[in-house]
Amino acid sequence: MGCHKGGAAIGRRRSRVFGNGRVRVPSSPPTPVPECASCFLYAGASALFLLLAHVSNCWYLSFVALIPFLYKSNRSSEAAGMRLGFFLGISFLTVAGIDTLVVTPWMALLRISLGTALFSLFGWTLARVRRRWGFQPILVALLWVALEAGLMHAGIGDGLFSETELSLSVPMWHSIATLFGCLIVALIIVLINSLLLAALETAVAIVRARGHIATEGKSNWDLILSPGLVTQSLRLAAEGRGPPTIPIRLL
Repeated sequence: MGCHKGGAAIGRRRSRVFGNGRVRVPSSPPTPVPECASCFLYAGASALFLLLAHVSNCWYLSFVALIPFLYKSNRSSEAAGMRLGFFLGISFLTVAGIDTLVVTPWMALLRISLGTALFSLFGWTLARVRRRWGFQPILVALLWVALEAGLMHAGIGDGLFSETELSLSVPMWHSIATLFGCLIVALIIVLINSLLLAALETAVAIVRARGHIATEGKSNWDLILSPGLVTQSLRLAAEGRGPPTIPIRLL
C-alpha cells in the first residue's frame, strides 16, 4: 500500500525471484534535478568560458561563453534569473579576484559582493524583459553593456568582454575599441552569443517538428542534456534493425 507525502505517491517496490535465486528490482524513475543545482551548472559553465576567454589564446570562447547562461535564463522566472546572475557573478568574480583576496581580503570581498549584486540584478532584469517581449538578442546585448558599464563605474575591473586585455589581445577588437570604445566590443560579442542561441533553438524546433526526439521534462536537465538528443536528431540511433537473414538448407 502506498502513502502520499507532499503530493507524491511513495509505494513499495515489487520484486521477482527467479530460479537462480536472484531478485530483480525495477529501477526507479529518474529524480528531478534541483533548480539551484541546475542554475549553478549553467551559470558555472558560462563563468568557466568567461575565465578562459580572458586568456589570449582562448579569446574565441567569448562567442559562446554566455550561451549556457542565456539558455537557462530563457526558461527561468525572475527569481530563477536572479539566482542565475548570482551564481554567474560570484563564481566568475571570486576566481578572477583570487589574488586580491590574499592581499586585501576585505576590499576584495566588498568588490565581489557588489559585483555579484549587479549580476543578480542583471539576471532578474533579463528574465523580466524576456517575459515581457520574448527573447530579443539586441535587448540582451544592451542589458549586458549596461552591466559592464555598472561594473566599471563601481571600480570592479574594466568590464568582462570590454576588458583591456581582451580588447587588445585581438587586433580586430583593438581596432573596433579604438574607433567606437570598449563597450561596443561587449555589445558585438553578446549579440553573437544571443544570435547563436536563437539559431540553436530554431534548429532544435525544426528537428522536433520533423520527428520524435527527446523533449524537456522534469526528469532531465533541460533539452540540451536530454539523453540521445544528438543521435536521434541525426538519425544515428539504432531502430531495431538487424542484418538480413540468410536461409540455410540442411542436406
